[in-house]
Amino acid sequence: MKINVLDTIKSELATNISDGTAVFEAIKGYKPSEIEISFVGLKHISTLFLNECIGQYAILNTVNIQKLKFEYPQDNQMFALKVNDVIENALMGDEYDVLVDNALHSM
Repeated sequence: MKINVLDTIKSELATNISDGTAVFEAIKGYKPSEIEISFVGLKHISTLFLNECIGQYAILNTVNIQKLKFEYPQDNQMFALKVNDVIENALMGDEYDVLVDNALHSM
């Protein structure tokens, strides 16, 4: 099943927590192998949005998250990089939190 983020949030800007929550609610009942998430039609995505939907989904599906498929706008390759970073950070869990805390304390 294809989940179209644009249709889910009704905006070209996927930037806030409530939009991320809406997407998470749309995908949480599916296994990663059952869905494809489409970002086509979006002009901007934020890490805040991605953490709320993709990050939370990755935490629930750590074993099979690599089976999740994405469709990205052809004119914005940064979307794939952001999504991959969010998944990687979510899978690191507490280790990622320690890295962020250490970076903040070193400032």
